[in-house]
Amino acid sequence: MESYEEFLQRIGKFEQEELCVGEGNFQTSEKVHKKVFPDNTFRPYYGDTVVFDLDSRTKKRIDRMIDTLYAAVPECFCERLTACTLHMTLHDLSASENKEEAAAAAFDNEIGLLRLLQEEPLKAQFIKMRPHFAVNMLGTSLVLALVPDSREQWEKLQVLYDFLSRIRQCPYPYLTPHVTLAYYNYSGFGEESVQKLKETVEEINRQPSFDIILNTQRLFYQKFVDMNSYFSVFRLSGN
Repeated sequence: MESYEEFLQRIGKFEQEELCVGEGNFQTSEKVHKKVFPDNTFRPYYGDTVVFDLDSRTKKRIDRMIDTLYAAVPECFCERLTACTLHMTLHDLSASENKEEAAAAAFDNEIGLLRLLQEEPLKAQFIKMRPHFAVNMLGTSLVLALVPDSREQWEKLQVLYDFLSRIRQCPYPYLTPHVTLAYYNYSGFGEESVQKLKETVEEINRQPSFDIILNTQRLFYQKFVDMNSYFSVFRLSGN
């Protein structure tokens, strides 16, 4: 388990007030091309995941950040994410461009998770988070990075992450809590837009902080068919 101090040291290297995207033209990651068509609408992309659905107050506040981005630099992004899809991913399970491959993996994950929850039911609890910075996530998307309010909150989150890792290990080694704000334009964007995006992100990052309360009674196993279409299958925590 990554310690709270190790987590803060790791994210401090790339989660900063100034957006880290270089100075010249911005070229998006090939991962964007798996999820987005050249016309910047979302491609079919299939899989399953476990996410914290955010409360309506938090969604509205984050959606206002997205308003700011699309008003200032719409050319930097693809199709806009709808407010109802906003969530914090706890643990990705599977994802694929191939529908049959994704369905087979999701079937195994769903059965495994149901069995695990039957053996070890999750208790209801709250985890207090706060926004850190809006940051570039691997050249794929702009995200609002989140940090736990204390070591105790981090440890609660990490225990849940490790619990789900018993179903399927993530392809990446560590949890980096965030809410996706927007996926980048399929074709990237030019130097002038890079500068405007940096200025807009700095404006967002200077806004007053606020609490984000994750509630395990809003922790869902979900399936998706593209990056704007998530469907809750069941809730992980009861009482």
